[in-house]
Amino acid sequence: MKVLMVTPYYYPTTIGGTESLIENITVKLNQHGIHTDIMTFNYATDRRAVFVEKTEIINGLYVVKVPTVLLPRPTFFVKHLATHFRSRMRQYDVIHFHNDTDLSFPLFSYGLTMPKLFHCHCLDTTYFDYRRNPIAKKAFLRSADIFITLSRFLSEMLIDLGLPKEKIRIVPNSVDIGRFKEGTEKKVENLLLFVGRLDPKKGIPVLLQSLKHLKTPVKLVMIGPPSHYEEYSRRIVKLIDDAGKKTMHTVTYLGPVEPQELVRWYQKASIFVLPSISESFPMANMESLACGTPVVASNVGAVSEVVRDHENGILVPPRNPIKLAEALQYLLDNEDTRLKLGKQGVKWIVENFSSEATITRLIEIYRSLL
Repeated sequence: MKVLMVTPYYYPTTIGGTESLIENITVKLNQHGIHTDIMTFNYATDRRAVFVEKTEIINGLYVVKVPTVLLPRPTFFVKHLATHFRSRMRQYDVIHFHNDTDLSFPLFSYGLTMPKLFHCHCLDTTYFDYRRNPIAKKAFLRSADIFITLSRFLSEMLIDLGLPKEKIRIVPNSVDIGRFKEGTEKKVENLLLFVGRLDPKKGIPVLLQSLKHLKTPVKLVMIGPPSHYEEYSRRIVKLIDDAGKKTMHTVTYLGPVEPQELVRWYQKASIFVLPSISESFPMANMESLACGTPVVASNVGAVSEVVRDHENGILVPPRNPIKLAEALQYLLDNEDTRLKLGKQGVKWIVENFSSEATITRLIEIYRSLL
């Protein structure tokens, strides 16, 4: 069996939870003897689309970069014009699409007869767009034989859009617990960590506002690439800079970092914080818990299916900097609780969200389609 992971964005120009998941499951599938490669659009390091085909080995994986141009008037669901990739797709037995924010690959591969899956990572936001746009919804629902969603909460959204229940499979995101694991060194006192794109849905202004309500000086380290909303990303960088200058706290934005460095930050942090306004099933919460770091997160989307309130972290209402500060302050004041929640987080991830469980489920789905 040969499987092709197809995603509009991938390393190194885009680094986020979806890209991390694609890399993780591709590695694991190859380890299980299933030849798996990755296809993506070709972007230069300055994020310009490039109309040249390119192949690379990225972190040991074969990545085909397809020639593309950005459409002059992109819609929310079709952003790219791409050619010269259908013959490549025909070399594989199963096509596994990722990222429901862009239907360019699924639309331009229409008519290819091999089984197709669509892994929906962003339904918390795209659901509302598809509801408003019947043409986009029709294209989306016809793009694959099986749709993979990350949680029960999100599967209900697909059903509401009109997808038959028998076409839906629930496969939670997973963590490579061989890589994301507890560190050997003591955690750094009062170190808060945020990991995510500088995207409106991540609630970064709420996090920065919450710092004003903390009584304990902290060091906040923020990791992640800019989002596709360039003006918004620039504004957030300025807010981060202002927060470091105008409060008693140290605030550092590192941008994207190498995978191993990211693991080290998860291991060092006292508390991980993700104050999102909306989410599907964020990888960062699971990666943090796997490294023994308790999470303070907004109770949105399927977050509560991973972060268990007062069991491995604390859930707070979104858009509420005061409640966020109260939760952070409680954990800052109670080291024993922090350590207890961190230990329980590791156990919870190992038992419920290991890569092996996900890969077994995916292989079952592939074989059922073939």
